[in-house]
Amino acid sequence: MPESNARKLLTFIAMLLCPGLVMGQNVAPLPYPSRPISLVVPLASGASTDTEFRQFLPRLQESMKQSFVFDFRPGAATTIGTAFVAKSAPDGYTLLLTNGGITIHPNFYTDLPYEVPKSFEPVTQVTERYTILMVSTVALPNVHTVPDLVAHGKANPGQLNCGTAGAGGITHIVCALVSSTLGIAITPVHYKGVSQGQIDLIAGRNHLSAGTIFVAQPAIKAGKLRPIAALNAVRSKIYPELKTAMEMGIDIDYPTWLGVFAPAGTPAAIVNRLSSEIGAAARAPEVANKLDAQGTYIVASSPEAFRKKVLSEIVRWRKVIQEKNIKSEE
Repeated sequence: MPESNARKLLTFIAMLLCPGLVMGQNVAPLPYPSRPISLVVPLASGASTDTEFRQFLPRLQESMKQSFVFDFRPGAATTIGTAFVAKSAPDGYTLLLTNGGITIHPNFYTDLPYEVPKSFEPVTQVTERYTILMVSTVALPNVHTVPDLVAHGKANPGQLNCGTAGAGGITHIVCALVSSTLGIAITPVHYKGVSQGQIDLIAGRNHLSAGTIFVAQPAIKAGKLRPIAALNAVRSKIYPELKTAMEMGIDIDYPTWLGVFAPAGTPAAIVNRLSSEIGAAARAPEVANKLDAQGTYIVASSPEAFRKKVLSEIVRWRKVIQEKNIKSEE
């Protein structure tokens, strides 16, 4: 083939594959978001993490004119799903939807395949939740208060089990704090998420656990679970008669939260857009009022405020873990 014809053929092929480049035109990038956004949840389905977000998801999808798809990757106290997001492309299409456990893991594990918050762009703290210490009415029918729990634990040494959402997570730390502060032996039983642990707690296979009012409320109303202490610094509006742990001399302030993270390097414009859109959807009065009635209130923080929150929580939990000598494998 003559050289001139070969050159013409190559030019024609190039025009078909990339017409804007050949014609000297600037090809505008696709607007964000131009395809579905993946919400990676490092816990099993049914925990507060996804159920809370679903409350305002339709409104968020409508405002962003795009769908959000849950991708559940539970295991290893949420570190499996968290690591997946840390390694994902920083393009705004893979987000991490998680809880405060992300600020605990750096204090437990030295070999994490990511750093907090260095491997992420904090987007927003969506909510904060009221949490409680609760017992199974099947396993502990006569335990109505913390003193009742202490009496039972001392009368039956080594026979109390506490369900957790995974070794090294927040509920694990709470179980360890209750055990050390009350002076009773409590054995943690670790699950990949909240749902299975609550099933076993209701059935009486475990004796106690810590969790959000949001998840536990139906079982409490049904008489299957009984709250014996509020684990926030202030009493819950839903159970105002329930004393806080701190009122009873147990140094626990455990306000767990829901937050969204993007991989490090995600453009600031995308992070700010997501933060603004998520916040607007969550703050809608019908959403906020519904969540408030379930023991959850809207925070919708800015990326900067959320980053500060994460850093302060890492320091806070490090102090607790070191002072109480809590081990992730216990």
